[in-house]
Amino acid sequence: MKKAMSALLSLVLCLGLCMPAFAAGTFTDVEEGSWAAPYIERAASLGLVNGMGDGRYAPNSKVSYREYAAMLCSIRYQDEVKQAAEGNAGAWWTPYCAVAGSHGLWDSTVMADRNAWDSQSGQPVPRQAMAQMMYNYLQAENKQLPTEIDKAWARQDISDLDDVMGRNRDAVLTCWSMKLLSGTGSGFSPGAAMDRAQAATVLCSLYDAVTTGADREAQTGALLANGKEITEDNVREIINGLRSSYPEGMRWTNEDNHYTSQPLYFKGHGCSAFAFMVSDMAFGDLPLTAVHSNFDKLRAGDILRTRDDSHTVVVLEKRPDSVIVTEGNYSKTIHWNREITRQELEEQNFFARTRYPF
Repeated sequence: MKKAMSALLSLVLCLGLCMPAFAAGTFTDVEEGSWAAPYIERAASLGLVNGMGDGRYAPNSKVSYREYAAMLCSIRYQDEVKQAAEGNAGAWWTPYCAVAGSHGLWDSTVMADRNAWDSQSGQPVPRQAMAQMMYNYLQAENKQLPTEIDKAWARQDISDLDDVMGRNRDAVLTCWSMKLLSGTGSGFSPGAAMDRAQAATVLCSLYDAVTTGADREAQTGALLANGKEITEDNVREIINGLRSSYPEGMRWTNEDNHYTSQPLYFKGHGCSAFAFMVSDMAFGDLPLTAVHSNFDKLRAGDILRTRDDSHTVVVLEKRPDSVIVTEGNYSKTIHWNREITRQELEEQNFFARTRYPF
């Protein structure tokens, strides 16, 4: 018990992100009337952020992954952090990172790999990872997300969207559409590190979205394109039924094959065109419900982006440590039943788009 209390005390003393040490408006280094001041004051009053000692907030200091985890956990997961801190003999930030991981907040970030925590948790959070963790929080709390039409408009607003990593793009579009974040004056700047002023701003927005935003409506009565119940077996049946129309070895290239998915608002070429077409034939008008990089969550029919965001495939079957896929533009042809191991997918920074209802 002494070790647990010592770990918890060290956790609070090292960063003090859960309980505000200063009243709003008393940070000596936050200029009154600055754009960030009201957000910093509100975030502090809510207990989402804290000062850095000597009455300072350090608004321009960069935020690390472990600091951001502590901030996010302070919205709704404080009790879980306290429980995780009991018996923790490790670093002060371990309970925060563990709780964040248990809710999927690390998904599609470098912290998704538990083995990377020691080396990555102290690194600054890029803005695209900031957006991803906000998106993951919304998913974990089952909050209502914007439609694909809303995100299509956001695609036109973000001038440097192509610079956002593929696995984080939907998160950026989602958070932008919900006005949880904005640009930097020269675009979104996805690779720029988040500072503490920006952190206070987005935390206030996320707090409102989580605590007062609408919950996601259940997709009752949703069916696959053939009118059958949404199950992996039924999805697989539809996709396998396409083999005769799109046989092994059929020519399929970026130059010759294009397809636009109306439900997903995506236009694809080559491998992406085949994947979006197959997905629509299975799921019909069902919307995209999540983008993630969690191998354990993969299901038949999910669209995978692999090879560091350069190739697209569709899952036919998920096995314990691999997936069986179908794909277009595989050596300029359609190919069925290739096996890709979990290790390969994770090394290639894969991400998945799923249309299964939540």
